[in-house]
Amino acid sequence: MPTIPKKAKSLNEMSSADILNVTRTEIGGTYADQIPAVVKVGDTLPNGRIATHADSIASLRGIGEIMMTYQPLQNAFLSTLVNRIGRVIITSRLYENPWAGFKKGLLEYGETIEEIFVNLAKPYQYEPTVAESEVFKRRIPDVRASFHSMNYQKFYPTTVSDDQLRQAFLSWEGITDLIGRIIEQVYTGANYDEFLVMKYMIAQVALKGEIYPVNIPAVNADNARSVTTTMVAQARKLSYMSSQYNLAGVKTYTDPNFLYMILTTDIESIFDVEVLALSFNMNKAELIGRQIGVDGFGIIDEERLAEIFADDPYTSYVPFTEEQKTALSSIAGLMVDESWFMIFDNYYNMTEIYNPQGLYWNYFYHVWKTFSISPFSNAVLFTTETPAITSVTVTPATVTVAKGSTAQFSAVVATTGFAPKDVIWTVTGASAVTSTIDVNGLLTVSGTEENTTLTVTATSTFDGEKKGMATVTVQA
Repeated sequence: MPTIPKKAKSLNEMSSADILNVTRTEIGGTYADQIPAVVKVGDTLPNGRIATHADSIASLRGIGEIMMTYQPLQNAFLSTLVNRIGRVIITSRLYENPWAGFKKGLLEYGETIEEIFVNLAKPYQYEPTVAESEVFKRRIPDVRASFHSMNYQKFYPTTVSDDQLRQAFLSWEGITDLIGRIIEQVYTGANYDEFLVMKYMIAQVALKGEIYPVNIPAVNADNARSVTTTMVAQARKLSYMSSQYNLAGVKTYTDPNFLYMILTTDIESIFDVEVLALSFNMNKAELIGRQIGVDGFGIIDEERLAEIFADDPYTSYVPFTEEQKTALSSIAGLMVDESWFMIFDNYYNMTEIYNPQGLYWNYFYHVWKTFSISPFSNAVLFTTETPAITSVTVTPATVTVAKGSTAQFSAVVATTGFAPKDVIWTVTGASAVTSTIDVNGLLTVSGTEENTTLTVTATSTFDGEKKGMATVTVQA
């Protein structure tokens, strides 16, 4: 099971003396014998005098002089500082990012998560005369499964020189400045990239038509109240059983208490939080906890994304077209079930190596993650574009199939405004049809099929008036 690490003490809460004394205790042995504890202001000195700030600085510099004259002491100190304290602080901060509510935690064992969904049981009419013959009949439940595998393995390097370490012991803030430089550099990179990948994932899913779209007008101060009403109405719709709002098309619902709202900063600045909270029947604090900001779905740091996915075996990154970025800019917000994002931390570790020729340490922060979405959880996006189906085209348009054989059909659905591209497949004929077609468009012509011609139809799930057809000639 994934776990969320506990929040660690921040650097602002730890003085240089705290950090040095903690590392001394953790290393122990020869290191603790040669490196004394740091004198803190208020400590009682051996001569009975109360230590001042000057005494503390002198103590700190004395430790630096001892450490810089013996390489193994430096190695032990920096290794413990970064691998233990640094790693804990990094982990804590990763769970303070504004989108952390979507993360499921650290998955310490295994690389794959199996998500299981059990669909509704079917109803049957009570009939005692039938019961005696069907009492032992098997009715296998409709169980769906989705697998989410680790698909992100990155590392972030940084360097610390001997001179930087020496400087760290010249002032009271030096040690916290040193660890800040080490940690902030890799933490900021990893955290920013995590945010970009989450945003990129939303953009890809939206462009594929895999999030149910709801049209709203461009939001301004005059219509903010009516747009809020639309969003609230949609949230209430999600609380009822429906197969419309999730990718797998299973019947499910979302309790409003488990909904997150991702709104662009432009929209956030217009909406009155008090009004929004009242509309959602929440107090202000609850709403703020469930409302997350984003600079804009069409704002893409493509240069950084190209670096993230360079040589990536999991993701083939293709820059967005101008048309796609314009479309993404029309997204005002996203409403998702808290289980929609399936994001796990699989592994994180800081390793180091000393370069004796260059007199510096190289550190490598490794981050492995799983980025995925649940096909069984509800999601709705709000866009200023009008969702519509332009056309449905079935391929092949004509085909001859022998009885007892199969034919695979595909449908290309042209859309605007992020309309879903799903279709429902049906097969019809002049008389009763014994042939079947599955949800993926695979037609199986029955060996007893009496029709000489069949019509395969793909009907848009979003707009039932939009259809594509193909003609099948049945060969005896």
